[in-house]
Amino acid sequence: MKRIHRLVAAAGLAALLVSGGPSAASAASGAFNDEYVYATTRAVNDMNAHPGAKVTLYPLTLVVDTAFLPFAVIAGFVTG
Repeated sequence: MKRIHRLVAAAGLAALLVSGGPSAASAASGAFNDEYVYATTRAVNDMNAHPGAKVTLYPLTLVVDTAFLPFAVIAGFVTG
């Protein structure tokens, strides 16, 4: 089992080194794409629906967006 883990880790490291990882230019410029942060809540806000329906959806979207916030921040830096 350890051998399989080592092979997978080595293959992942090799793929990262070959692809170059995230671009150094976007990391150096400090650009951040906030399109992914609280995207579900923004989608409900932009939705063409009855305001009563929006009010009932906001708590659910806030919970979902907060749960996925770390991934959204990472995506914002990578796509920045």
